Amino acid sequence: MSPLSVANTVAVAHVRHRLALGIEWFDALAASAVGKDWATELRAVGVRPLLQAFQFHPRGRHALRHAGRLASLLARGAADKLAVPPAGPEQDPTNLVTRAYGLADLRATQYATGNDPRHYVPRRLSLTPVQAGGLPSAGAVNVRQAWVWPGAAYPLPTKASAVRGCVRRGASLAVARPVAWTRVVFTRPGPAPANFNTETRLGHAHGDDRGEFLGVLGPNAVTGGAALPASIALNAWIFVPPAAPAFDAADPLASLPLEVAGTAVLNDVLRGTATPAGYVRHGPIAVTLPLGQVVAIADADLLFP
Repeated sequence: MSPLSVANTVAVAHVRHRLALGIEWFDALAASAVGKDWATELRAVGVRPLLQAFQFHPRGRHALRHAGRLASLLARGAADKLAVPPAGPEQDPTNLVTRAYGLADLRATQYATGNDPRHYVPRRLSLTPVQAGGLPSAGAVNVRQAWVWPGAAYPLPTKASAVRGCVRRGASLAVARPVAWTRVVFTRPGPAPANFNTETRLGHAHGDDRGEFLGVLGPNAVTGGAALPASIALNAWIFVPPAAPAFDAADPLASLPLEVAGTAVLNDVLRGTATPAGYVRHGPIAVTLPLGQVVAIADADLLFP
């Protein structure tokens, strides 16, 4: 019998497309897939602009096909990378710069503040597809998992323990403006003095374009014991972005921090628990949170220069 070859075999299938990048978006609290009201778009390949929507698939999967202009720009980026190796992951010319956000009206083709249901806070990620021979590798290596965090209108479960607040910048509340895209970390206070690096983290929150955040505490916030305490003590640490780039109401997502996640399938950047570069830490703010209730931090405590 002759060995099999192209000449004596018949093709039974043909791969018509290849995955350039897939993202599975998960609710950071519920660990469930985010629905169709969450849109993902490509904004650039490296420094080369390219606006293209991800295709939505079941189970919260969003995908980009390796085709057309995207394939061309990835090939050019790969050639640039061989010629001049990047100094760090943020300079990789094959990075895919993405933005993701909520849509109240699914017919919309771009983000608008008034069309955001505010269930989740938008994110801007830089992801690097794994390539071989100039082509994105097959398999699940280019399917990433990313988390989204509650927005101001997140549907809280009954008896949720949560903290709300609005971060502002200014000399006084009378002239202060909201600080967009802040981050908040809640820790369990330890022996004085307070120390962010040694205290146990109990929760995270992302601030939206209006400076508002909603931090929901899970069951790990309560230490074991025969009886549950009536309330728990927290330290709230506020991370404020630099003043530049300035917030633009006409294009609110332009000032979102660019979070560089590299080639990892899941890491702290993708989880949204890593602080973006350049953010300044303030705090702590002492919070007493009654279990099963939502409390608000006073505006004066969230005012920063």
